[in-house]
Order: sequence, then C-alpha cells, then structure tokens
Amino acid sequence: MTAGKMAVELENVSAGYGSITAVQGVNLAIEEGSFTGIIGPNGGGKSTILKLMLGLIQPWQGKVRIFGREPHYFRHLIGYVPQAASSNRQFPISVRQVVLQGRLAGSTPFFHRYHKWDHQIVERCLTRLDILDLANRQIGQLSGGQWQRVLIARALVVQPRILLLDEPTSGLDASSSSLVYELLQELNQELSIVMVTHDTIAISSCVKDIACINYTLHYHGEPDISPELVMQVYGCPVDLIAHGVPHRVLGQHGGMQ
Repeated sequence: MTAGKMAVELENVSAGYGSITAVQGVNLAIEEGSFTGIIGPNGGGKSTILKLMLGLIQPWQGKVRIFGREPHYFRHLIGYVPQAASSNRQFPISVRQVVLQGRLAGSTPFFHRYHKWDHQIVERCLTRLDILDLANRQIGQLSGGQWQRVLIARALVVQPRILLLDEPTSGLDASSSSLVYELLQELNQELSIVMVTHDTIAISSCVKDIACINYTLHYHGEPDISPELVMQVYGCPVDLIAHGVPHRVLGQHGGMQ
C-alpha cells in the first residue's frame, strides 16, 4: 500500500432515494491503508455512504472515486460485508458454497463454472479465518461469530484492496466481537478498511480515524469522541454501543433511558 495515496474520495456528494435526501455535501478522503470508522445515528446516511463507494447508487451531485476513478472501474477491488442480521441463514447452503459466491464477480450463478483456482482461493480464506473445519456445515448451524467470519471470508475471496463492513459485530457477544476486531486489525496490514459501527470499543481500540455522518459530514479525523462532537452529530449525549449492550461513555442525559 502506498502511503498518502487516496483509496476513497467523496467530493461534495449528495445522494438519496426517490425524493428523500440521505446525505448532502459530503467531502471525505480516505487514505490507502487507513482503518476508518463511520459513526452516526440510525438513518443518518452511513449505509448510503457505503453504497456510494460500492457504486450501488449514484450521487445526485458531486463525485465518488475509488483509487482516482469512478467506483465501477474498481468494483473488483472492493470486498463488502453486509450486516449479518440481513442474511437468510435458513437457506440450505454450506459455508463453502457461501464463500464461493464471492468468486462470481458479476456472473450469473446458475451458469457460472467455478475453476480450480476459485476453490484454491476459497480454501486459503477459510483456513486463514479458522473456519475450514466448518466448510461443509449448513449456515443455519453456525454461531453469530462463525457466521460473521463466513461473511468476511466471502468478501476476501474477491482479493480486494478495500474492505467495507456494515456493523460487523452487531448482535455478537464480547468474546466474538473481540475476535472479529483482532482479525480486522490483522487484515488492515494489507487492506484499507471502512467500517460502519456503533461500537465504542472498535472506535477506541481499532480504527485509525473516524467519520461522523448525520446527513452531512460533521467530522473526519482522529478517533477522539468528545461530548461536544457527539452532541453535534447526534443532537444530544447518547449511549453508543459497546459489545452489543448500551455503554454510557459520554455523560448523563435526562431524556435517555
């Protein structure tokens, strides 16, 4: 990775859905090799930012660049890990089959033929994430932490240079969350990482910088969460989430339960 080279750039970006504006006037530059945490209230536009980086939605105005070009040029260099809760784990499919899907690269799954090297890459990723022994297990039989590793493995078989994650530890217990963060810190030696999170443990121990999003970008810089910053982003002191449970780190607020 080249120090100082920009992996992601958003320049005066506004976007939304239908007639609803989700983000407006966002300027954000993320260096290659960074581990960036995106925080902000629910509905504040965090997931929209990830979709813009992926090229899944187009900005109404402004420019989005991945390594200096529009996202579709380098979509193959981006690994994406969605929220685990959004997945249907009752589908009769094995861990290996889920991870292999990452090798489709836009192909129609019904007509795609996997090659020998596809299986070799999958094998390496399963081994690296310590889930090779689960390869033939039906996904509904996995714990939350195991399933999260499967989703990360599926993103890694793309062989990306950027890894985007949407709430990767949502619903996990403290032990599973810690294992996920240890893995992400290891991967950050090779990849740029952008992670939407509410977990203060991740913000304080993992990320190198934070971007605070609520309709627009309120702050991007060192991961130093002050009461003043949270008041600006959330509108009041709040309980962020630490390992899946409310964890008050920012003072009292009479209206909060």
